[in-house]
Amino acid sequence: MNEVCGDYVVINPHVWLSQACVRFSNRIEEIYRVSEGSVKAGKVRIVTHGLATTHIHLGLYPIRNTVVSGLSLDDWVRRFAWGWERFLREHAEVSYYASLLAIRELLSSGVTALADMHLNEGMVYKAVLESGVKADLSIPIMNHGVFENYEEALEENLGLLKIVDDPKVKVRLGPCTPRLLDPKAFKEVVELARERGLGVHTHIAEVFEDLVWLKNKYSMSLRDFIKFVGLDKVNAIVAHAVWAEEIADVLSASNFVISHPPRSNILLGDGRAPIRNYLSRLSNVTIGIDVAPTYDIREDLRAYTLLHYEGEGVPDLREAFSLATTTAYRGLGFGKGELIEGEDADLVVWSVEDPVAGDPVASVSWGDSVVEEVYVSGSLIFKGGELTHARKSVEEA
Repeated sequence: MNEVCGDYVVINPHVWLSQACVRFSNRIEEIYRVSEGSVKAGKVRIVTHGLATTHIHLGLYPIRNTVVSGLSLDDWVRRFAWGWERFLREHAEVSYYASLLAIRELLSSGVTALADMHLNEGMVYKAVLESGVKADLSIPIMNHGVFENYEEALEENLGLLKIVDDPKVKVRLGPCTPRLLDPKAFKEVVELARERGLGVHTHIAEVFEDLVWLKNKYSMSLRDFIKFVGLDKVNAIVAHAVWAEEIADVLSASNFVISHPPRSNILLGDGRAPIRNYLSRLSNVTIGIDVAPTYDIREDLRAYTLLHYEGEGVPDLREAFSLATTTAYRGLGFGKGELIEGEDADLVVWSVEDPVAGDPVASVSWGDSVVEEVYVSGSLIFKGGELTHARKSVEEA
């Protein structure tokens, strides 16, 4: 049995206990208060549930800084992404090392679960297993890019099902985006996912050109496309949805998880997603990282708060944290995203030098917070800035 104590134990973004401890094995067994002075003196210690990013490309970590080149998404893809992905296709082991380095930074910002879409996911799975994080994996199924055809990508995606045997890791199919996978093939992938009881992970309406493409190429609106391919009939992570306001009613259904990566959308000139509209319909809005200059999710929490402040009253500094914990964990099927008895012990222990008075969530998101320890399913996987189970591999990377 393990135990961690803090000046604050955050049950969820709106409820916390002061001077409390969490006792756990692989699951949380008990949360209880302790007397004043029982918690180690020094920096303020805060215990929270782990965070999740619902859309990320671990294999792009080595080229993350290129998103600040002042290029639009399409120009960035042509100049940087395609070439790097062709290199990865020829050197699959690089995806393993890139993923480990990315996961180390994710853990250093409190991320314990992720949804990754990229090629060489077998190598990504290896990194996930060694690091100990929870993961949802898919491969971008497309007619263009690094694959000869979409059948090759689909076969590789289905191959993941044969090798993934860890309960902390899920597999879904990844029909990439309407511009890279025609509606007929997209529909085939979605139907296959339904038949096999799998979810899908896709990019929808990331840029305005996506809508123009559907209209000019296939005489389809976005609503027509969603209905034709059957995306409304499967559990679906929909990344970006920047230009999807016309189907906000559709995306409010419980089977959809909207993954919003604010920094990526800003830096690549995608646009400003209508998040307030989505939230007003009780949509499952979550936080993604996609590809960004850092893989520190706290920077996306801050970017989210600033980007979607409407200018009335004061911004809700806990909203983004909620989207990255309770909503994200539930959307990925990894639990409730709260520190409650019976839930998996996915815990983060933070230290804060100069906390925001009386608000541990704001202290973690906006203060000078440092991750001291990370536990996933009760196992210590990160401590003192290093992966506890894969330190040697990270050094090799």
